[in-house]
Amino acid sequence: MVPEKNYSSLVCLSGGVDSTAALLRCGRQFTGVRAVYVDTAGKKAPEQARESCEKLGIELIVADAQDLFNREIKDFARRVYRQGKTPNPCALCNAKVKLAVPFSMLQANEFLVTGHYAKYSGGVLRRGRDPSKDQSYFLSLVPKKILDHCCFPLAESMKADVREEVLENGLSFITGESQDLCFDWNRTGISGDIVNTDGETVGRHNGLDGYTPGQRKGLGAHCARKFVIELDPQNNRLIIGDEENLYSEYCILNNINWLRKPGGSRFSCKIQIRYRKAATPADVILHEDGQSARVRFHHPQKAVAPGQVGAMFQADNVLGGGIIDRYEGDRNA
Repeated sequence: MVPEKNYSSLVCLSGGVDSTAALLRCGRQFTGVRAVYVDTAGKKAPEQARESCEKLGIELIVADAQDLFNREIKDFARRVYRQGKTPNPCALCNAKVKLAVPFSMLQANEFLVTGHYAKYSGGVLRRGRDPSKDQSYFLSLVPKKILDHCCFPLAESMKADVREEVLENGLSFITGESQDLCFDWNRTGISGDIVNTDGETVGRHNGLDGYTPGQRKGLGAHCARKFVIELDPQNNRLIIGDEENLYSEYCILNNINWLRKPGGSRFSCKIQIRYRKAATPADVILHEDGQSARVRFHHPQKAVAPGQVGAMFQADNVLGGGIIDRYEGDRNA
């Protein structure tokens, strides 16, 4: 979204190069600029964020979100792991914390600005220009009421150009990319059996929360390449098998956050089941509640992980995102 004149901005500033570039551009685009650091760990704002705001003459607010983060993200992740699933805390954090907290702070005529590589205009969330950095997948769970107040200055930018721009302006930023998980996961370490797809015990695992479907490492030697096929929390078993056992024709999407809900109960789209995985064609059948759906992939997909985000696209437009669950009749499709 390109804001009109006489609008102000509240920039979500992490101290990384992307949010720093967004901060820099807002000084040229908006009549007023504030910055907010959402503190989820009680560590206060990074020195780089403070230095950039000081150099640009921009107020930096620190929003204490530690309790909210612990409740909505860390505790949730623990529950999902205990269910034998693989959560995506980053996508949920955008929806529940990182954008939700600043959204609650917006003043009249103020846009919420982030350094995400994505586009939002006319009520439509689209992929960013840089295909290697597009983050529309991570925004698919963010409620539309928040996105309607968002501006993404890096939508048409390439990562290399963004970094060069920040360096040319002498602003400080945290080097290196952000990590997938920004908190330490205290694993249970409760060991159990590793079994093959015939139910035969072939080894021992050190806790189900250390594994995810498709994983090869840490399984021991089995005279052939084996992969994690499924986590069985009810029996504390890790099921391993051959690569062919990883493919699924179906999945279920739950808790769908609709951004552009198609008409009717059946439609076709492309669905992205992991951040670094290309979207694939699929047919979607909505359940009666409208918040869950059965997905049939046109081509069986490898390592569909319950707990991950499934983002639905038509062309480059995001229809919505939900949480993947297993389709019970399809474990060894």
